[in-house]
Amino acid sequence: MRRALTGLAAIGAGIGAAMGAVLLVVLILGALFLPVAADQRPSYAAPLTIGRVHARFQPEDGKIFVLVIGNDARSGNPDRALADAIHIAGINTKTMKGGILNFPRDCWVPIPGYGSGKINEALFAGGPERVAETLENLTGIRLDYWAMVGFEGFEDLVKGVGPIKMKIPYPMYDPGGSGAHLDSGVQRMTYWKALAYARTRHGLPHGDIDRTTNQAKFLIAMLRELRSDVGRSSGALLKWMSVTRDVARLNVSPRELFRLGILATQVKPKDIGNVTVPVSLGSMGAASVDFISGSAEGIYDRFKEKASL
Repeated sequence: MRRALTGLAAIGAGIGAAMGAVLLVVLILGALFLPVAADQRPSYAAPLTIGRVHARFQPEDGKIFVLVIGNDARSGNPDRALADAIHIAGINTKTMKGGILNFPRDCWVPIPGYGSGKINEALFAGGPERVAETLENLTGIRLDYWAMVGFEGFEDLVKGVGPIKMKIPYPMYDPGGSGAHLDSGVQRMTYWKALAYARTRHGLPHGDIDRTTNQAKFLIAMLRELRSDVGRSSGALLKWMSVTRDVARLNVSPRELFRLGILATQVKPKDIGNVTVPVSLGSMGAASVDFISGSAEGIYDRFKEKASL
């Protein structure tokens, strides 16, 4: 049982999240300790909300895909907001490899029932379900779960389990935007530093494209932190469980999530790819947008086939 729980934690932190850090560990550990409202929308906007994309959990050949959304709400976790962090996390339970596929928020895409718009508008148009539908149509990948968090929920997660150790490749200074003031090199990321890191785009070589890639880097750093915590003391797992219980509300079956974790016990950070869809900058009217390159089709096909990048 101890080995199973350790596996649940390890895969969870590696492939989940939004706003830089919604963790699948929350999906899995939370299923063991939180009340579940099956087949209905959570009755309140918890800091972290999680649900099924489809009524039935039907992974294809051992491949599992999770849509992770970070909305732009400064407080709360509302559906009627913009999705400023959008990622598809995948795990292949046969190869024990995974990937995080990142979508810059200004990607110009068809949104069902809405017309074409920036991909971050899909959340405002119809909640997490509309974001999932948009991405399924765009990529051809059948999504299994969605998870969503706002600024407060993100800070609560990192505050509870952090600080998170990670390497910053270049200084990040954005006093008028995210508030980031980070030196290059290894940093211990407190909750406020982590949020600034996940939000920063000003001053980065490729702006929002780099930002969405950095968000996925933070996810992988959280996996390393979790594995390090549990490696030093098995009791550290209780800390992650407690944080989960405090911030999450689930709309999925504990049985599903427990099985998910058992299958994923061997995933390591180095086996999680981090890819941002290729885009070119353009405009629609007065709006600056990103046009997804045709070469993204090959990435979608590979991810759908392997659930790894």
